[in-house]
Amino acid sequence: MRESDPSLFNSDFLANNAPLENSIISTTSSSSSSRSAGSEQHPSRRRSSTAACRMPPFSNPLLGMAASRIACVKCGYTAAIRHFTFDNLSLTVPRARSTTVEECLSMYTIIDKLDDFKCRYCAVAATLAQTRADIQRRRAELAELDASSKRATRLSAALATLIDQQSQLEQALATNPEAELKGVQLVSPQLSASTKQTMIARTPKILVLHLSRSIFLPTGDTVKNTAHVRLQPLLDISPFSTTGHMHTGASRPISGPDTPAGIPSAADSYIQAQRNNCLYRLSAVVFHTGAHNSGHYVAYRRVSPSAGSSHDDGATVKSEQPWTEEARWFMLSDAETSEVSLDTVLSAGTGYMLFYERL
Repeated sequence: MRESDPSLFNSDFLANNAPLENSIISTTSSSSSSRSAGSEQHPSRRRSSTAACRMPPFSNPLLGMAASRIACVKCGYTAAIRHFTFDNLSLTVPRARSTTVEECLSMYTIIDKLDDFKCRYCAVAATLAQTRADIQRRRAELAELDASSKRATRLSAALATLIDQQSQLEQALATNPEAELKGVQLVSPQLSASTKQTMIARTPKILVLHLSRSIFLPTGDTVKNTAHVRLQPLLDISPFSTTGHMHTGASRPISGPDTPAGIPSAADSYIQAQRNNCLYRLSAVVFHTGAHNSGHYVAYRRVSPSAGSSHDDGATVKSEQPWTEEARWFMLSDAETSEVSLDTVLSAGTGYMLFYERL
């Protein structure tokens, strides 16, 4: 028995909580960068530093954290994984007749391929190669001059500067390519292929999903994507969330769910997802009917039968398996309110905003 967690759906919540201010957190460590698998200095898999990232000091149940990674395909370099907070995720609805929320989340967390990325490691490596060539050329020129000449003095000073820059570049490649290089002008390398991926790093108490249905036509017009998005009462976001380890390989996901041995039952899967704070229950849906520039919004709200029940000590009673709990659903359309069935909600299809409560 324990008191219920703060919820957006609890009365007076919005009145007692400050507005959300978005922020970006860069995860750094003693080795904040990594290269491809096989490198002893830059392992392709290391412990996640997500736990070290502190959330803003207020209890907003909508607040979650995502992790973003960009990796160079050519050299395998991965910069520090960036973490940023969110209060909703905007998911693109695929142009299909029918789809699911999971498919929309897969599109959000897919490994994207980029072809216009300027890799820091490649830039430092190219600059080091050019610096070494310049040092060899200056040494050859200096060997042919009188050591007491003014030209030899100038060449010696320039050579000393190049040697210092070479040392900085070698140190950067060995430890941290993102380090500041004093007096070094980096060579601009050729644009290289890279991959980018974003995953959920810390789950919010209330997960808000915005289903983006805008389609931009070549004519400049915008139309609504009417794809039917199938809903389920429960949502397991484990495949779209990071685990205890982060992968830095360009072709691998940032992280992946821990897969237990064998094929778990549905109940076992729910239990595992709940332990990982990845199991959610659909609590409210906003549907839109009409065209892109006009129409009508209708909301559906789940009401738990135990919402008003409590134990003798005042604590809210919670089921050991809350996904089995029955509930009532109500439709709100302007001033009209009526009770509807769960099947009506799940089959509506034109969802615009989805609200899930973490179990």
